[in-house]
Amino acid sequence: MAGATAGPLRPLRRVVEQFGSVRWRAALVSVLVVGATFTIGALAVVSVVRSSLYDSATNAAKAQALDLSSLEAARGHIEARIPNTEEQSAAQIVSANGDVLAATRDVAGQAAMADLRPPHGKLVVATGVTLELHRSTHVDLHLDARFVVAAVRMQGGRSAPTVLVAYSLGAADHTVDVLDVSLLITIPVLVLVVGALVWWLTGWALRPVETIRARVAELSATDLSQRVPTPATSDEIGQLARTMNDMLGRLEAASDRQRRLIADVSHELRNPLAALQAELEVAREHPQATARSMLEGSMAEVMRMSQLVDDMLTLARIDEGMLKLRPSEVDLDELVLEEANRLRAHADIDVSIEGVSAARVRGDEAQLRRVVTNLADNARRHARTCVRFAVRKQGSLCQVSVTDDGPGVPWYERERIFERFVRLDAARAHEGTGAGLGLAIVREIVIAHKGTVWVEDGHPGAKFIVSLPADDEA
Repeated sequence: MAGATAGPLRPLRRVVEQFGSVRWRAALVSVLVVGATFTIGALAVVSVVRSSLYDSATNAAKAQALDLSSLEAARGHIEARIPNTEEQSAAQIVSANGDVLAATRDVAGQAAMADLRPPHGKLVVATGVTLELHRSTHVDLHLDARFVVAAVRMQGGRSAPTVLVAYSLGAADHTVDVLDVSLLITIPVLVLVVGALVWWLTGWALRPVETIRARVAELSATDLSQRVPTPATSDEIGQLARTMNDMLGRLEAASDRQRRLIADVSHELRNPLAALQAELEVAREHPQATARSMLEGSMAEVMRMSQLVDDMLTLARIDEGMLKLRPSEVDLDELVLEEANRLRAHADIDVSIEGVSAARVRGDEAQLRRVVTNLADNARRHARTCVRFAVRKQGSLCQVSVTDDGPGVPWYERERIFERFVRLDAARAHEGTGAGLGLAIVREIVIAHKGTVWVEDGHPGAKFIVSLPADDEA
């Protein structure tokens, strides 16, 4: 059905598409639609008016024929002259043989106006009869070219005469002609007025869009701080402006994030590269004096850069939606116990697992292991004497907490600490050597698992808590 409809409209659509401006397209479509509607309406109005006027003339002819028949029947005889009742009509009384027995002055001495012989008691009407149809009878009504004839047979059997009444259609035709001319003048004017009005209204409605377009055209990749003007209305234009500003805000935030990323990466890589360069220069100048400690330092710097690059690649995959989770049943308590053992083997601090209990979630084991590892490494860097692990199931949630007894996180920094390349300026940041990406990765992975992560006071130190949906089948 849609294809059948599109077929006839395809040429019209091609014509409309030739107009590049929305204003001109709207004006053209409105002109075509309104013009077609007005034309169809005008044709309907003319048809109704013509039919109504012709019916009125026919009814008048019928009424006069019946009245004249009754009058002659009451009189009892037929006079040669029939008085004219209306200027627009003429009458005759015709015998069964076709002879005119009586007539009005307009048709006196003329042949019968029409060859109509209705049955007794019947009324016959010839609608739309024209003089051209009766040239053989040389009828001249001194009326208009078009008229209607009504015929009724008088009483008296088969030989009874017939009354003929002709009523002019000239007044009706004149009215219809005047209406035709009026509509032919009025419709194009109205269509042009509607087209001009639509053109102006479309321009007025699209003025804010043009303002938005001009403002967006002025924006550059280096300055995304500008915003498009927002109308006070809540219509589609206002929604477009607000959506555009939201998009510009996201683009500005992404651009700022990118600039910060470049600056932070450059800063983070400068120190290990400078250290490596210095150690390599020393090794070049004194190859015989290359000590094991120098090699170990170089290896540590290389591992630091490798970890930074790996973290950056992980965040890049998360931003691009390329971090694909491979869900399976994961025992959080086992992951935490493994990390606790790793800390005991590589750190000179106490590690407590007294708060660890069984808890199972459904998620990507490798990514959840990374969450626990990052939290454990963060706690180890800032702990003074101990790190405490806890795992518990609370209702439909499983919580993992890692607490250190370090300097803690101020309350006003507890949200910002999960941003990328954020390291606090207090003693907590001074004691660490990370690049500030570990906690950002933790938050992204937890969010991907439909969980939440936050930090609170550890009394003393900081307590990081991860909350994940528990496995319903566990």
